[in-house]
Amino acid sequence: MKQLFTLATVAALTAASLSAQAQITVDGTLSAAEIGTGAGKYQLVGTYTNAHSEADRGLKALYMGTTATTLNIMVVASPEKGDYNALLLYLDAPNKTGVAANTKLAGGSDNSSQFRSQPTLDMPVDYGFRLTVSPFSATGSGDVYHSKIDFTANPTSAGKYPDVYLGSTNKTGTAFTITDANSGVLGGKISYKTSATGSVAANTTTGWEIEYPLSALGGASTNDIFRVMVAYVGDNAEFYSDVLPQISGRTTALGANPDFTAIAGTQSYSYRVGTGVLASRAASEALQVAAYPNPVAANSRLSYTVPTATAVAVNVYNSLGQKVLSLLDAAQPAGTHDLALAPLRQLPAGAYLVTLRVGSELSTRRVVVE
Repeated sequence: MKQLFTLATVAALTAASLSAQAQITVDGTLSAAEIGTGAGKYQLVGTYTNAHSEADRGLKALYMGTTATTLNIMVVASPEKGDYNALLLYLDAPNKTGVAANTKLAGGSDNSSQFRSQPTLDMPVDYGFRLTVSPFSATGSGDVYHSKIDFTANPTSAGKYPDVYLGSTNKTGTAFTITDANSGVLGGKISYKTSATGSVAANTTTGWEIEYPLSALGGASTNDIFRVMVAYVGDNAEFYSDVLPQISGRTTALGANPDFTAIAGTQSYSYRVGTGVLASRAASEALQVAAYPNPVAANSRLSYTVPTATAVAVNVYNSLGQKVLSLLDAAQPAGTHDLALAPLRQLPAGAYLVTLRVGSELSTRRVVVE
């Protein structure tokens, strides 16, 4: 039977086709059409559901996605209040080597930037990205400031990493394209859109959106892994409670220079190009890691659970982030396992970090050798 098409039908089919092909638009707003699976779609990485130490301000959710040429990140958040608060994003890229896991980060070179903070992260860090917002305005007026730290570069003679200013945007979602060839992320796009009331409880769609060329981050192929964490930080560079992955039960501020290696679980998400989210703090907690007795004795053991058969590695790091001992590097079946920690007794007295990697999941435990 011959089918007749009206202009309305053609328009509807065209709209449906365009929607199916829709890619991510950098405008500080998360739309339903941008969420999905595969290239050019955002996938939910994690959410913040704890109470906020800064009342009704902070983080809500993190989304990540990739195209053939870009890494896209959307942080749904409401950081604006009465001062210049910030969002910090730390990134470990698959083909770059920056600061090792379990290392206290040297601060940035700009003493007015929240990157002057020196957290100790339990993930490797290659890049840091900052968004600082001016105080909240019901009219949406004010500016947003952006900078980047390259932890793969050499620090300055003062031991600081260059905090490179990328530019400023407004709060309406208008994208800013980076044109500075010295930025290291030439061609990247950044956007921020304020929520209508400033309330994080009421915000489900707006915040900080970034798009960086994969080539500027060292490149990435299918199955390569990016690791990321996000923090809400005050004008004084002290961390609020809001971090993603969130810390179970944490509702009070983390303060200045927090040490995430002292907290159970892994303070990072793993995102595999072409597959999506691999790991979270909750997944790390599922490993049920324990080191006992502690301080290390002749009978001390590391116990843990392997959810599915995979490669397992156990290494020991000193306070400088240097690997001093390798205890295990082998495939293990699913189930409960334990490992003798007695070899640590040969090490000099002090505090050490025992890292357990099960597949793509990393967990750490601090132990003491007397």
